[in-house]
Amino acid sequence: MGQMTTTVHPQVSGPARRAPRLPEAWLRATLAGIEAAIISWLLVVVPTVATYVATAAAPLLGEASWTDAAAIGTGVWLLGHGAAVDVGEAGVVSLAPLGTSLVSAALVYGGARRARLRRPATAAFALGGFVLSVLGLSAVVPGPAARPAVALVAVVIGGTALLLALWRARTPRPAWWLRLREAAPDWVRAGVRGAWLALAGLLALAVLVLAVGLVSGIVTVLELHEALAPGRLGTVVLLLGQLAYLPTMVVWALAWLCGPGFAVGQGTLFSPSEVVTAPLPAFPVLGVLPEPGAPGLGLVVLVPVLVGAAVGAWLHRSRFQERWWQAALSGVVAAATLAVLGALLAVAASGSIGPGRLATVGVSAPALAGALAWQTAAGAVVVLLALHPQVHDAVRRGSRAVRARVRRTDDDGGAGSAPTPPSASPE
Repeated sequence: MGQMTTTVHPQVSGPARRAPRLPEAWLRATLAGIEAAIISWLLVVVPTVATYVATAAAPLLGEASWTDAAAIGTGVWLLGHGAAVDVGEAGVVSLAPLGTSLVSAALVYGGARRARLRRPATAAFALGGFVLSVLGLSAVVPGPAARPAVALVAVVIGGTALLLALWRARTPRPAWWLRLREAAPDWVRAGVRGAWLALAGLLALAVLVLAVGLVSGIVTVLELHEALAPGRLGTVVLLLGQLAYLPTMVVWALAWLCGPGFAVGQGTLFSPSEVVTAPLPAFPVLGVLPEPGAPGLGLVVLVPVLVGAAVGAWLHRSRFQERWWQAALSGVVAAATLAVLGALLAVAASGSIGPGRLATVGVSAPALAGALAWQTAAGAVVVLLALHPQVHDAVRRGSRAVRARVRRTDDDGGAGSAPTPPSASPE
């Protein structure tokens, strides 16, 4: 009886599919985003409720409750996150206290650093927790306007802070970003970096301008504060509210420094060359605004030109371009990038603070962008061309050619005029 053999065919199996998994530390990242939103909200709402509790017996409050105070504080907090809050007869308020926005961004950044987020996928959970918490807290205000805008601004605030946190954590750049960076010419990358340096310098000068305005108008500020008679706790809340609007006023000072100026109500203008004013709300911080009789300071617009010149010198020393036209284009890119950044700041620092003419407050984005573009380009491009060796060589060759032509003209003139023979005298 023969022996039966069984043939076993080997089965080739492909790579095992891994089940989708959530990123590591996703829960810690989400909690960091939620924590940032709640803390920034409490920083505004708690003083508001405390003020209500301290003045609950005031007749002006009527039947208002602490929940109404919490809704008011939430509305103020939402202004820093892109909301437009309807305050009844006082109209719609949409001017953002950029200080609140910066506090939220700082809290998101700090939470990301404490959670040691090092991957974009994990940071996305922190961003989601922050945005959803902002939208959830907005429910405290009955029907705030522009909820989609609140979500968008929350994404911008949280996303910017998280990108900075990932950059500080030395997170590897995505492949698409590296490819895009390598594809961009060096003069483009240099110009973009120069624009950020120019913006930092101009904002520092704007802070200085605002500080000078505060010193010169401190008497008016104190008079307006005393007229309000807010009391001790009210003074603290009033100071905190005005501090929240100081970064907004820094952007106004930037617009003043560049020439276009800003408006606090339709038909008003505060610029270096002209001041057109009208009755303003009795906010003490508005006492820093220039008076109508202030001397014209139109030449102050040369300061941004000098900043552009400093950026041009930095580009020449640190990001030198071999061709003169590449150097000039790096200055043009810096000016164009700075114009875009200035326009975004102008939009963020503009809005409404009431009905009627008070619906127009802030900076004209096209005017500020145009001023920054020509001022930075005028300073940077001129310095870059003046310092470039190719331009020096061209000037030397041109001057030698001019001197040689003048010399030939002189020689030809001397050869063409024969000396006059002396006249013979008759003997």
